[in-house]
Amino acid sequence: MTDQTFQSADPSAVPQMTHLIQMTHLIFGFMATQAIHVAARLGVADLVQEGPKTADELALATAAHGPSLRRLLQLLASLGVFAEDTGGRFRQTPLSATLRGDVAGSIRNLAIMFGSPFIWKAWGNLFDGVETGKPAFKRTHGATFFEYLEAHAEDGAIFNAAMSASSSINLPSLIKSYDFSQFEKIVDVGGGHGALLHGILSANPTVRGVLADLPAVVAGASIVRTGEIANRCEICAVNFFEAVPEGADAYLMKSIIHDWSDEESLRILSNCRRAIRPHGKLLLIEMVLRSPNQPDPGRFTDLNMLALLTGKERTEADFKTLLSRAGFSLTQVVPTGGMSSIIEGTPV
Repeated sequence: MTDQTFQSADPSAVPQMTHLIQMTHLIFGFMATQAIHVAARLGVADLVQEGPKTADELALATAAHGPSLRRLLQLLASLGVFAEDTGGRFRQTPLSATLRGDVAGSIRNLAIMFGSPFIWKAWGNLFDGVETGKPAFKRTHGATFFEYLEAHAEDGAIFNAAMSASSSINLPSLIKSYDFSQFEKIVDVGGGHGALLHGILSANPTVRGVLADLPAVVAGASIVRTGEIANRCEICAVNFFEAVPEGADAYLMKSIIHDWSDEESLRILSNCRRAIRPHGKLLLIEMVLRSPNQPDPGRFTDLNMLALLTGKERTEADFKTLLSRAGFSLTQVVPTGGMSSIIEGTPV
C-alpha cells in the first residue's frame, strides 16, 4: 500500500500517525541520552577529529566491541551526531564536535554526567518524586545528592567536571552581559572549582575575588591557585548554610539557588545579606522560567531538581518574592544570550 493509497483511504489518520511518530520519538529520548553518554565516555568525537574512521578502527582505539559500537554510532548518525559515509566510516558533525574533550565550550562532561548511573537511576524513580514531592535521588541512593557525592569521589569528580564545563560554556556571554569591573571584591558562593570566578577576574584585572565552597570542593580549585589571578583570589572553605565570607561588595551564585527549596534558599540568601556591604549587589545566575506552553529548557532542569534535589526553577516573580524575604530588592534581570539570566538584587 502506498502513502497515497493510505491518505485517500482515511485522510484523518495521517495527522494522527504524525503525532504518534512524534510521541514515539519523545518516548525514545532516553535512548539518545545513553548513546550520547557512551560516545562521550569513549571519546569518539576526539578520535574522528583528524578524519573519518570505521567502527572497527574506533573499537580498536577504545577497546569496545566493533559491531556494537557501529550500531551505536548509526543511531547517533540518524540524529545528526556523527555522519556515516558510503564506506562505513564515521565523521565529525557540528553536533558531535560539541563532545570533543580538548576544546573550550565542550559539553562532553555534561553528557557523561547525565548518562551516569548515579543520575540515571534517580530519574528512573521520578514517579515516586512526583507522587510524594520528595527527591527521587534520596529514595534511590539512601542519601541526599550532596551527601552522596561527598561519599563517592568518582561521581563527585564527574559532577564537578560537568559544573566547570557549564561555567566555561556560559562565561563569554556572562562577561559581555554585565559590568563586573564596578566591584572591588566578588565572593563566588558555592563556586565549585572556580572556573566562573577565574574567568571574571581574568577579564577584570582590578577586581579581587573569594572562592567559597565546601572544603572537599575547593580542594580541587587548582585553576585559581596559579597564574595571574592567584594573588587576587582567596579560597575560603565554608558551608553556605552557616555563613559566607564577609565584607564584599558583590555576592555571586551560579546555579545554586535552584538546587534548594525556598526555605533552604532563604538561609543562604540571608547569610549573604548579613555579609554584604551596604551598597553591594547580589548576583544570581539562574534560569528564569518562561510563560506556560513555550519551549523552555528551564522546564527540563526544573524536573531535574525534582529528581535530584529539593529545589526548583523559578519565575521572575518568584525571585522577587524570595529576594524580598531575604532583605534584597530585585533591581533587574539581565539576559545573557544563553539559557541563564543574571538576577541582580540590592540590600534594603
